[in-house]
Amino acid sequence: MDDLTTYVFLATSFFFVAVALGLLVRYRQVSQRINASTDLGRDLWSALEQRLNKQDERILDVMGRLEVVQARVLSAASIVAPPPPTGLSPAPSSAPPRAPAETGAVSVTEAKPPVQQAESRGSQLSQGPPETAGPHGSLDETQMSALRLLAENPRNTRQLTDALKVSREHMARVMKALFESGLVSRDASSKPFVYQLTENGRSRLLPGRPANDSAA
Repeated sequence: MDDLTTYVFLATSFFFVAVALGLLVRYRQVSQRINASTDLGRDLWSALEQRLNKQDERILDVMGRLEVVQARVLSAASIVAPPPPTGLSPAPSSAPPRAPAETGAVSVTEAKPPVQQAESRGSQLSQGPPETAGPHGSLDETQMSALRLLAENPRNTRQLTDALKVSREHMARVMKALFESGLVSRDASSKPFVYQLTENGRSRLLPGRPANDSAA
């Protein structure tokens, strides 16, 4: 009986010892795995930290270069020509001085530019010669042309201007002179005035016809 109890106790002891050894081996395996995973995490964190440090160094390098470029731009912008001082007389021109005119020499006026010459010629042509119309006065070509057109049919100032190719102001002066001389009459009821030839005007176109002092 005592031997059986001893055997049972020994078997139980071996069983618990085997279980303890198994648990110890399992614990050591788990500990190794934990240590391995910890080392892997440390390696990963170390690699990430190194990359972050490199990125910081690159950022600092770029910021330093930007500061250098900014300083160069500011220095280049500050180097500008100073504005000319006010209140000073203008610099003398490089053109040589003109020689004084000799005594008794005819003064020569400066030549006008072609544009001003064309404008002056156009104004002189638009003004035309002075109107000296009258029963016995001389008529210019524009006045005679106007009388010929009115001999065909009555016309207004606009129609006469388009037909004779003259300015409106010149045509108005011509018709005013012809009206005051009694060579044409006008219809004041229409705007612009419609002019028609009088007997005096017809006598100017036909010199052989006797003139009538009264307007038709």
